[in-house]
Amino acid sequence: MFSWYPEYEPRIAQVQLVLLMLGMGANLRLNDFVAVIRKPKSFLSAFVGQMLVVPFVAVAINHLFGLEGGVAVGLILVSAMPGGALSKLFAYLGRGNLPLSITLSAFTTLSSLVFVPLWLNLLAAEYVPAGFTVPADRVMIDVALFLVLPVIVGMVIGRCFPRRKGTFSRVCVRTGLLLVVVMVVGSLGSGRIQPGEHGLKLPIAIILFCLLGMQINQLPFHLLGWPRADRMSAGIEVTMRNINLALLIYSDFFAKDETLRGGVLFVILFYAAVAMIAAVPLTLRLRRLAMREELEQGPLPPR
Repeated sequence: MFSWYPEYEPRIAQVQLVLLMLGMGANLRLNDFVAVIRKPKSFLSAFVGQMLVVPFVAVAINHLFGLEGGVAVGLILVSAMPGGALSKLFAYLGRGNLPLSITLSAFTTLSSLVFVPLWLNLLAAEYVPAGFTVPADRVMIDVALFLVLPVIVGMVIGRCFPRRKGTFSRVCVRTGLLLVVVMVVGSLGSGRIQPGEHGLKLPIAIILFCLLGMQINQLPFHLLGWPRADRMSAGIEVTMRNINLALLIYSDFFAKDETLRGGVLFVILFYAAVAMIAAVPLTLRLRRLAMREELEQGPLPPR
């Protein structure tokens, strides 16, 4: 019934991200991003955890569960992916630090040009094809056209039309949410993934990897008492990965390898489903904490 969906998924994801960034950008100011740079501890902690620590969690999971071949490569590939489009949506819904989430996505996406080849060649060298690189043009387009530019346009609209920015933001975000529903239904209905295809061991390993990554990236914020909003963004950014980039790399380098393609694709798609489910309780719990904080502090002054 949804056999058409895989062909259109990248475009739907792009439109969804642009709409969300426009709507969220309308409620942001340049000073919000300046604050992230001036006090970079949350950014640096989240970045280091996501790009330098979590890939070794994937290696540990591979060894613990005895994963080899395509499924082992797939887990390392996913671990090296930057934050994805939906991380900003969940950060927004969970009252996270949205400028931090956007900044992390931009920097981790650009750094994937270095870190994805580095980790695959270092941690999965026996399976990586010769000449492996990340498509730099695609990464730059993703960052510029679908992340940075819509945020800037949204900020300009919010600045020029302050009385209407609330309505504009709601329309964009709700339309983006509708497209998220389309993506979920399309993914389920297209039958691209069969959960029992590799038995129970691999799904359990992927679920464990997802949850460990989420908790590890939040750990410094718990231990050091850093802001809840920053913790939310760090946790959700490492959970919601750029699956479209992972699929692009899969199609360019692994799809023709009969010994690897099935395992790599399964891990990418199954992780995407697990991340979506895992993000919901984190978002709801931290949203409740944020609302409790707002009640205790009283109404904030108008921006």
